[in-house]
Amino acid sequence: QTNVSGMVKDANGTPAIGATVIVTNTTTGTITDINGEFTLEASPSDTLEISYIGFITKKIPVGNITQFDVILNEDIQSLDEVVVTALGIKREKKALGYAVQQIDGQSVSENRNTNLANSLAGRAAGVQVTGANNGLGSSSRIVIRGENSLNINNNSPLIVVDGAPINNNIYGTGGGAADQANMPTDFGNGMADINPDDIASISILKGAAASALYGSRAANGVILITTKSGEGNGGLRVDLSSSLMFSDPLVLPDLQTQYGGGWNQEYADNFGTNFGPAFQGQSLVQDNIGSFLNGEATPFVNRYDLNDFFETGTASNNTLSVSSSNERGSLKVSYGNSLNTGMVPNTNLDRHTFNVNARFDLTSKWKIDVTATSINSSSDNLTVAGYGSQGIMYNLLWNYTNIDLDWLRDYWITPDRQQRQLFTWGDNPFFIAHENINAFEKSRLFGKISSTYQFNENLSFMMRVGTDQSGDLRTARRPHSSHRYQDGMYREQNIDFREVNADFLLTFDKRFNEFSTVFSVGGNVFTQETKENFIEGRGLAIPGIYTLGNINVTPTLSRFDAKKQINSLYGLANLGYMDFLYLDLTLRNDWSSTLPQNNNSYLYPSVSLSVIPTEIIDIWDPMDYLKVRLNFANVGKDTDPFQLRNTFAFASLPNSLTTTDELLNADLKPERTDSYELGVEAYFLDRRVTFDLSLYQTISRDQIISSAISGASGFTSAVINAGEIENKGIEVVLGGTPIQTNNFQWNLSANFTKNRNKVVALADGLESFVIAEGPDGISVEARPGGRIGEIYGNTFLKSPDGQVIYENGLPVTGERASVGNYNPDWMMGINSNIRFKNFSLGAVLDIREGGVIYSYTNVIGWESGILETSLPGRDGIIGVGVIDNGDGTFRPNDVEVGAETYYYGIRPRDNAEANSFDASYIKLRSVNISYNLPKKWIGNGVLKSARVSLVGNNLALWTDVPNIDPEAQAISGGTIIPGLEVTQLPSARMMGFKVDLGF
Repeated sequence: QTNVSGMVKDANGTPAIGATVIVTNTTTGTITDINGEFTLEASPSDTLEISYIGFITKKIPVGNITQFDVILNEDIQSLDEVVVTALGIKREKKALGYAVQQIDGQSVSENRNTNLANSLAGRAAGVQVTGANNGLGSSSRIVIRGENSLNINNNSPLIVVDGAPINNNIYGTGGGAADQANMPTDFGNGMADINPDDIASISILKGAAASALYGSRAANGVILITTKSGEGNGGLRVDLSSSLMFSDPLVLPDLQTQYGGGWNQEYADNFGTNFGPAFQGQSLVQDNIGSFLNGEATPFVNRYDLNDFFETGTASNNTLSVSSSNERGSLKVSYGNSLNTGMVPNTNLDRHTFNVNARFDLTSKWKIDVTATSINSSSDNLTVAGYGSQGIMYNLLWNYTNIDLDWLRDYWITPDRQQRQLFTWGDNPFFIAHENINAFEKSRLFGKISSTYQFNENLSFMMRVGTDQSGDLRTARRPHSSHRYQDGMYREQNIDFREVNADFLLTFDKRFNEFSTVFSVGGNVFTQETKENFIEGRGLAIPGIYTLGNINVTPTLSRFDAKKQINSLYGLANLGYMDFLYLDLTLRNDWSSTLPQNNNSYLYPSVSLSVIPTEIIDIWDPMDYLKVRLNFANVGKDTDPFQLRNTFAFASLPNSLTTTDELLNADLKPERTDSYELGVEAYFLDRRVTFDLSLYQTISRDQIISSAISGASGFTSAVINAGEIENKGIEVVLGGTPIQTNNFQWNLSANFTKNRNKVVALADGLESFVIAEGPDGISVEARPGGRIGEIYGNTFLKSPDGQVIYENGLPVTGERASVGNYNPDWMMGINSNIRFKNFSLGAVLDIREGGVIYSYTNVIGWESGILETSLPGRDGIIGVGVIDNGDGTFRPNDVEVGAETYYYGIRPRDNAEANSFDASYIKLRSVNISYNLPKKWIGNGVLKSARVSLVGNNLALWTDVPNIDPEAQAISGGTIIPGLEVTQLPSARMMGFKVDLGF
């Protein structure tokens, strides 16, 4: 006898935890090591037999070999891959007649982001994920298969964790992205609260047929998150995961270094533009109004570097989990913390998470499942987002390149009373970072308890109650002498949210010879309640004291209470024949409290068909598996509370009432979405090559929107049913294993998405619907015949041959028109994983082609003369274009203007054409290099496994958009506005390391 050891993995390079190792008919045991490693005794005459459910059993003679690295190939003939579907029901993937894509939890844990949603970018076809670039608390926007709703906030999928829906809404603070007096702060959306280390898998349900059973909120798809459990761990198991990441700006504006502050090549204080003298080392007094240098003259040279303001951010993430299981159940308990500091000084975000996942078999027929996640999040400060004197990028772009940012660090002239400003119309950026505080404390609990009783082998009954509740206290303060709040300001905002889903499901599951049947009936009661209290005082009696009692003006007060309930009944039938033909039928009826009584009941069906011809015939030797799927679904959708009847509300003055400016509608109907899908799945060469194609179409009608009406009615807008939106698209997922040996394996996959959406119709007489508004009249609109996401603004007046017409040396503004759509023409994600012995290398490349972005950073950088692109023509410039001769002819523009006049006039802020760019990009989303320590290094002590990784996110960007990340999105209150960049903060490039230990 001698000791032999090895490592067992599946064809995807995943450790085969749970595989059985047999030595010449003697069962040795089950692999429980996190790396799939084993050590056992065997003799040279023995044979190792390694088996794993769903994979081909491998037999290996021992001989003189002492080290085995085994790769198991999937057994296509017995492949019954199980995925989580609607209502948490586990189904064989081959039986599904709709598209479901699954993401392994390890991949999102390995390269974790501050917001879990960002980890999905580039990993799934049809899924578009975009961050907002608003600092540590940034929200993320997820859209699956295009936008179905004219309400920009109603295009997100439903998020479900362990069978219970959770809240992913954005509750913003502040006004529009360029609201100088009330700039918004992004506190993040609900998905950011989830600890990636707790995730076992993520299933993405993309079509209405896949998500119809979830009802009104699932018309835009569903993201199902399953957390880790203690199943299969046997005895006590302890896992520790720890990572430390460092972040710096991925993209900073390219600044010119040849000219300093002033105008017309003359130095001037309190001006903010860099059209002053050239840097020649001349001696000038450069104190500006802040008296930074005590009136002393210093050399006039370039000193300005944005890197002097931004810091290296850090993200420390730690998760400790303890799990165990036996024949009566399983238990996993974990604690995780995420401690982050931002690239903006004095910003932080801390999160503490407790997770419990338990299953108890009370009897042989009765099972209880409990999952619960408690989260405490807080920040001492998050920055405002957008363009205004309180904004970081505003003050950094309106700055002098001859100024050293270190001069501004001592920002008090008189503490708590007077700041040291560079300009009278902006705040000191360090003053903003350290004194303009936006803090929050949030407690959240979500989870579910379910009970399943198995009456017999065919009949079961499940009851489940899920909840998501949170309390969020936000405070904001502005000191005396801040530009917009000279007398100081203090604000408190309380947001309390509570949602409860109670459902039941009675299921009959029986096979009759070649027929498999599953029949289920169920129901759900959904209740949701939101309460918001807001108080703000724009004046403080004593400087530096931030309490409600120190407000010395009449404060602004508001309160909002909303309740909503949906009662539902549904049924489903899953029918199969000879394991090659499957038919799914569902029917659901909802009764919503937000719709009028005569229209509050709506019934909708779905039907899907899956055919697997390779189960009964051999089509082609290289083809292992072929499935054709077809489905149709109709989904209803209700609206928000308080859309039916106009009522009085309390006004800001004591004992006064007011009415709203919007005419509500007591005859609203539910929105409807029809969805069609045709798909093909195929595996080739023992699943060395996989292929998945989806063609889909969705049509959404009777949109519930707020439309502008004549002020003569006494209202400015009305709530109506209007509009029809169509989406058509194609999704392709191609995977393969180009190289596979015992010691080396390369897995490669690519997903491709092309979606086209069309505004088929709006309401009669309505020619345009404004979806979102940006600064200076720039808007996102929907017009019949066009697409959702068209960016409108002023354009250049052009000659018949397309040249820009000039007048007095500057371009002439033409008509207001669309300059493009913010949606990409197509998207592609490329995922690669290479394994060599104990090493692995993984990477995700995200490609988006087409779409446009309107950039305020480039607008302001030209106006201020700070960008490198504003250098040409400092001694005078003649713009490229033509002059109208007035007789139908044109001549080349020959009028020279000064640089400052040109750069102010060539790109007016309201000219969308001048300031929009092709938003195409290629981004290296993530890279990880990992090493599993061999068992012989660890020994036979307490430590059972160890893995070390170097990880990186957002490592590289290739784009033609200058000075910004083209993913940047503006925020207005609680609305993310894609396609508009309004001096957002730079996105973060993150690099660090991660250690995983198993005990």
